[in-house]
Amino acid sequence: MGYEILVPRRSLEKLSNASEVSLWLHTHVREDILSLYGFESENDKLFFRLLLSVSGLGPKTALSLLSEFGTDTLVELILGKRIGEISKAPGVGKKTAERMVMELVGKIEKLSWAKESSILARTDESKMTSGLMQVREDLFSALTHLGYLPHQIKSALDRAMAAEEKSFEPLLKLCLKELSSRSLNSSRTNPEVGNG
Repeated sequence: MGYEILVPRRSLEKLSNASEVSLWLHTHVREDILSLYGFESENDKLFFRLLLSVSGLGPKTALSLLSEFGTDTLVELILGKRIGEISKAPGVGKKTAERMVMELVGKIEKLSWAKESSILARTDESKMTSGLMQVREDLFSALTHLGYLPHQIKSALDRAMAAEEKSFEPLLKLCLKELSSRSLNSSRTNPEVGNG
């Protein structure tokens, strides 16, 4: 006697050459249908069950999401609220992706395995990086309006961004200090020659 077990495509590709396979099973019962879903790890199975907790999201869509992205990437997409990317999975529209983000962000942050893995750290790092990029763009714009040239600004920004400080005002002060000290140094090394 054999059983049909539905497995995410990514797992199937990894396991296809193995002579013996162990899977974590989820049994899904609906009316007169009994379906078995298999996962490489307990965390994958737990995340599949978490996906099923989203209103309107069934096992086929959950399996499609895991097939498309895998658990770690999907967690990052949800925590990063990257709805456009999530909705690229077959059978997932924008509304479903929005609902997933809305319903799952808080739940994912409480999962012990997500805390222990580097997923949350990578997501926090990604948020921080995009925040720093925005600060850098704002600084570049402000310094351009003050009349500095792009190559001067880039050099000052590179030095300022190496500092511990990561918010706009302190970084702006550091950039201005750097730019003014360079302008003083260049005027000392290149004095204008004039006839008195």
